[in-house]
Amino acid sequence: MTTKSQRIQQLVEEGQTFFSAPHEYQYLFVCARTLWRRERRLSRRKNTDRWPALRSVKATNTKGKPIDFGVQIQKALRDHLAQLQKNRCCYCRRWLQNIAYARPVEHVLSRDEYPRFSLHYWNLAAACHDCNHRKSSHPWGTWHKHGYPSPRCIKDFFHPRFHDYDAHIRYVRVETNTISVAVYLGLSPQGRQLCRDLLGFISKVDALVHNNPRMSNAITKIQGYGGKNENRVATQRVDEFLDALNGAVYRLALKR
Repeated sequence: MTTKSQRIQQLVEEGQTFFSAPHEYQYLFVCARTLWRRERRLSRRKNTDRWPALRSVKATNTKGKPIDFGVQIQKALRDHLAQLQKNRCCYCRRWLQNIAYARPVEHVLSRDEYPRFSLHYWNLAAACHDCNHRKSSHPWGTWHKHGYPSPRCIKDFFHPRFHDYDAHIRYVRVETNTISVAVYLGLSPQGRQLCRDLLGFISKVDALVHNNPRMSNAITKIQGYGGKNENRVATQRVDEFLDALNGAVYRLALKR
């Protein structure tokens, strides 16, 4: 069996693991699987982004109380992906924080360009906020066929679910109490693409934020507040503020 065939088999097994328990509570496993499959079929058939639709689904628990069912499924997915990645970002390999804002689900082929893949398991990874925000809907590669590409088809960009990180990127990260320095080196065309389009910028952001202890501590505290607050309106306001703050940091990084 070739390396690429082995990776496909591994992806299939990882998907089976997630869909065998796609929710925190066992009594909701079947409902969660059914909902995911329904939304995925709709995304493929209508070529529409069904990720927000999944997130918005409500349900009731055994006590008849309303729950954010779709949000909980996405949380289970995020936890599953983070565990596969040993709690490191799929791109920069920094540690992932245990709050939704700081470790969003990354759509490798963007939802804007490829809405039909918005719920394709192979297209999903766990990223840090910086990498997810910077990459955003940037069109890495092109794919015109209806079905999802296989590992052998991805040659012009790094795909975190397909490619072995250590075979494509080498990095060194040095941290002290007040200083953080990261250097990335691409070892292949895909690795060099990732360094050029993302990791070079991320290392600048890392240095800008983490070498300023007051800023770093403030951002961490604000992120923690947003993750713990049960008031959805308040959480949204915190997220909006963090987006604005991160935008300012990114603009400073671009000037360096």
